[in-house]
Amino acid sequence: MNDSVDIQPATDRRARTRKEIKQLISERNEVLALYCSLAGCDGSKITSADEIDMDTLQEFCQLLIDYIATGHFELYSRISEGKERRHEIISLANAIYPRIEKTTALAVDFNDTYDGGNNFTADLKNKLPQKLSSLGEELATRIELEDQLINTLLMPATEAEAMLQ
Repeated sequence: MNDSVDIQPATDRRARTRKEIKQLISERNEVLALYCSLAGCDGSKITSADEIDMDTLQEFCQLLIDYIATGHFELYSRISEGKERRHEIISLANAIYPRIEKTTALAVDFNDTYDGGNNFTADLKNKLPQKLSSLGEELATRIELEDQLINTLLMPATEAEAMLQ
């Protein structure tokens, strides 16, 4: 029987963290590209939901949920499970996580409403441009908060500790 404790060296944990961050940013970029396509950020003015490509909307919803899940189950889970030891990260996470939760709730609600493809009502379709706009604002806030956390996670421990002084 092996009674060894599953403790990873700091270099392994940091490599895993960098991998998780890379995945999160990759998914975030895919979500933003599709968001821009849907919301007309690319210069095309969308005046009604009828102009929105439903296949792109479905793909966006799937990627949105994947991106949200990556944040929660990869990056934030270690912190919420008490496995993060750096106090500056725990402190920052505690400060920003409630706001990130708000963006999560809005994204999940958007997905629940619009992931049905052509199965939603004319009213929901008409509300889509406004819902996309609200979601875009929340995603911008989430990205700012995530970047704070990412920068702190990637910061050398001594530098992060000095910031707390």
